[in-house]
Amino acid sequence: MTLLKLAIKSTLNRKASVLLTLCTIAISVMLLLSIERVRHDAKSSFSNTISGTDLIVGARTGDIQLLLSSVFRIGHTNNAVSWKSYLNIKERKGVAWTIPISLGDSHKGHAVLGTDATYFTHYRYGKKQHLAFQHGRAFHNAQEVVLGSDVANKLHYHIGQQIVISHGMGNTSFHHHDDNPMTIVGILAPTGTPVDKTLHIPLIAVDAMHKSSHTQPMMIGKKSQQNDHAQHQHGNTHQHAEDNNSHHNEHNEHNE
Repeated sequence: MTLLKLAIKSTLNRKASVLLTLCTIAISVMLLLSIERVRHDAKSSFSNTISGTDLIVGARTGDIQLLLSSVFRIGHTNNAVSWKSYLNIKERKGVAWTIPISLGDSHKGHAVLGTDATYFTHYRYGKKQHLAFQHGRAFHNAQEVVLGSDVANKLHYHIGQQIVISHGMGNTSFHHHDDNPMTIVGILAPTGTPVDKTLHIPLIAVDAMHKSSHTQPMMIGKKSQQNDHAQHQHGNTHQHAEDNNSHHNEHNEHNE
């Protein structure tokens, strides 16, 4: 009892230092819990955005920068992967499937993603859920675009309507691809991920919009068109170095 009384009297004599200590401990615990909550939310957000994917491969850049740009459509990278490098990755033993991704253009502040048919086949979100179409279908040629649900709802777009893609990732663009309008052929069902805020176009459409001269609509799947696309991606010195970032998702077949 004597020791307890001494401890109480000592504490009362040092009220300021005791209160300061208690406040410091409380702030430290609060920061620790906040960081843990942010870490958990970030991990949960990533898992809900993309699943069933083992690797995100891109040109030399920061890991976080590559992740944010390719998965969450935040920011952009300055380097691009050549088509030859992509084909080399795709043909590696142990790679079950790949999804080529090209970023750098936008439409009224929404990211435009260049890809191919494998995107709608292999892309997963949440608990390995497939992408589904609310209206329409996937693109078949270089003049067709598939919208995320938020884009269609916010801009009041519908199937059959034509839109124009803009150069650059900002909300304001000074260069529009007016000579290559895109026709809306599909609207994806809501996913609760950045897919809802993205416009999806074929990779060959990205080539067509950035060529000095445009050709007739190119049908996806024709051998001659694919070969021409591969040669252009490899030989084009532009490579969209400023804003066309190609990221490739690899899925190791041994993990399936």
